[in-house]
Amino acid sequence: MNKPDYLLFDKNTKAIFWNLNRNAIQRMLDYDYVVGREPSVVAIVAPTTDRKFEKFFYGTQEIMIPLYKSTTDAAKDFPEADVLLNFASFRTAYNVTMEALEIPSIRTIAITAEGIPERFARIMRIKAKELGKWIIGPATVGGIAPGAFRIANTGGTIENIVKSKLHRPGSVGLVTRSGGLFNELLIFNYSSNSGNRVVWSHDKIPV
Repeated sequence: MNKPDYLLFDKNTKAIFWNLNRNAIQRMLDYDYVVGREPSVVAIVAPTTDRKFEKFFYGTQEIMIPLYKSTTDAAKDFPEADVLLNFASFRTAYNVTMEALEIPSIRTIAITAEGIPERFARIMRIKAKELGKWIIGPATVGGIAPGAFRIANTGGTIENIVKSKLHRPGSVGLVTRSGGLFNELLIFNYSSNSGNRVVWSHDKIPV
């Protein structure tokens, strides 16, 4: 991972996606294609399925992404993947995160689950800080590093992303705790022709 500690995502970022959320993964791949980078999702952790691969589209090309039973196995085969997108339910997300924090190659974990007890959130934060790792969430809507990397459904359809210019880098950074405010600020930023540097949205103040 030859990049500064403060730079979580760039055009070479590879991610492991926890949970077989086809729509979210496909939207990430659509974004990858539009910005001209390689597919960002290299593996999917789907403990309840017996299939070995899942088919997606990268532009008009069909690609196969391998499925794994555990994050540890996926990280072993893809040590270049330093991001875990934790789309587990609130009942599972804590354990998934704590396992991932112990994997040396995983540096950043985004957690979408709502309803994780505050005590667990504090434990995750303390553990991540001890290990020099990053947690986005819990209850994050996601984020975009324009021109580089997109977390799942952030920004909506690929048509909306292109219209909002979230597919190209800029000089404006945006962090919000409200999905509605996020959209309003994007409209303002689009009309001002500023472009974006990084965009994050949370449902509540991160811990």
